[in-house]
Amino acid sequence: MYLSFRTVLIPQCQQCRTEVTDDHGRPLLVDAALLNTTVRDGLRARGWTVTPGNPRVQRTPTDTVGGDTLRCPVCITGNRARTDAEQARQDADFARPRVTLLDLSARLGPGWTLGQRNGDEARHRWLVEYDGQVRGYVQRYRRTNGTFSTGWEAFYRLGISFPRREAIAAGAHRHGSSFLWSGRDLAAWGVAANPPFESDRPEWAARKKRAA
Repeated sequence: MYLSFRTVLIPQCQQCRTEVTDDHGRPLLVDAALLNTTVRDGLRARGWTVTPGNPRVQRTPTDTVGGDTLRCPVCITGNRARTDAEQARQDADFARPRVTLLDLSARLGPGWTLGQRNGDEARHRWLVEYDGQVRGYVQRYRRTNGTFSTGWEAFYRLGISFPRREAIAAGAHRHGSSFLWSGRDLAAWGVAANPPFESDRPEWAARKKRAA
């Protein structure tokens, strides 16, 4: 949405900026960035998506921060096509044969494995799989100079994206580096279990106490 010279708002697609129009094809004028139920329902009936905003972060009704987020039908269709294409690309990539397959059922539970395809070894990357389905991947952190750290990054699969899983405090590579895990299998456990930050290490990854 943007503020007009009339000090009212004209709802628009956040992606392509197409304006919402009324029944006569004129720009729809509203007095608040949070649309009322009638306008929201009307937009949805016309094929738009409406993500309601958050009134708690708005300073005034015409403040667009926290307002509704809109997507027009054209952008929705295009986004869906791009998502489908990326999903097909990922499926083909993940279907490549594994050159190495490790059974992690003793640590993560039945059905969990780590797999590498051609090229993964050079990147220190392992796919985290459950019953043959990719649930994420782990890899050594690559520094800006091209060398690899001994710490591991963990990424879980969310649709076509792979957000990074933060390390638990007890499993961090070192103090203050919460995005790096101290070991490969521990990072894979992070992908599989999504443990709370305060969680203890699993028993098999417990640190051994040094002899006095």
